Amino acid sequence: MLLPATLLAAEAATWQTVRQTVQLALMEAARAGAVSHAAPATMKAVFVQALRPLHGGDASRQARALREAALLADAHPWRIEVLRPDARDFRLHARPGLRIAPAPGLPAIDNDYQDLQHARRAPGQATDIFQANTLSLRLTYLHKPLSAPLRALLVALARGAQTPPARQGAAFTPGLAADDARGYAGQALARGLLPIVVELDMEMHSHPADWSRLRPWPEGMVSGACRRLRCG
Repeated sequence: MLLPATLLAAEAATWQTVRQTVQLALMEAARAGAVSHAAPATMKAVFVQALRPLHGGDASRQARALREAALLADAHPWRIEVLRPDARDFRLHARPGLRIAPAPGLPAIDNDYQDLQHARRAPGQATDIFQANTLSLRLTYLHKPLSAPLRALLVALARGAQTPPARQGAAFTPGLAADDARGYAGQALARGLLPIVVELDMEMHSHPADWSRLRPWPEGMVSGACRRLRCG
């Protein structure tokens, strides 16, 4: 009885430490994005650097751990979805003629005089300028539990989530949970990894640029919501 309780306590403490670290790393990435026109490359660089305390502050040790996690997951070991500003925000609020030096040719939303812009908004507009100047991020970080029994339990849970109900006469209707089970988080569970999901909103302090028009994006960064295993 004592040994399982000790293992569970160690797992819970490790999970809490990892969650707090990745949450702080996402906050640092959002701060960097807020002052860099929401540039995905900048956010990724700051996020990876902020994760370094998980690996004793050693960059080479961190790179090795991330490579091992990617091999185990058969996917990138973390994913940041840039949920906002989205295509509708740029369609409604991009200011014609606004040019951003780091993002030449990309549409941009004016971050200045938002109160005045709000007062001039069209009646019934779906989103306002304050929402369009909010950076929204969602992180999914794949954590490898310490103990093999817990990893085996995650694999069993993933198999159960991917199996349709077998009740007589019952129809299986795929929903959000089923989609997740077959997507990025589902594959992580099936390989004994625990997805840690953190969402964060932060006010922009520079003109947001529409980086979704540029391809390819840095690995691990995704434009818009994507629960699939592979995102364009």
